[in-house]
Amino acid sequence: MILIYTFVAGLIAGVASPILGSSLFLTGLEVLMIVPLAKKHEFKISLREIGFAATAIWGISTILKDFVLEVMVFIPGPGWIARVIVASVFVFFLGILANIHFS
Repeated sequence: MILIYTFVAGLIAGVASPILGSSLFLTGLEVLMIVPLAKKHEFKISLREIGFAATAIWGISTILKDFVLEVMVFIPGPGWIARVIVASVFVFFLGILANIHFS
């Protein structure tokens, strides 16, 4: 399941790289990944916890996004590739951490 979300994150990042604010799609995808992982491990997750997770994910991804945007300023082509890599790796490790947390 984590690999599917990782693939989708890379796809979204690749298609939406030139679009400003596209990182919000990735944040939504990351939150959507956490909920099924919690249910898979029969972990009760409240709406409040989902909100906290979304806020933390948004904060961390904003820091990573700012780094990638700096790369994009200097070299647009490789910057877009870097954005795909950062999005995919972030979603993958977030999924692994959530899986460990809920199990």
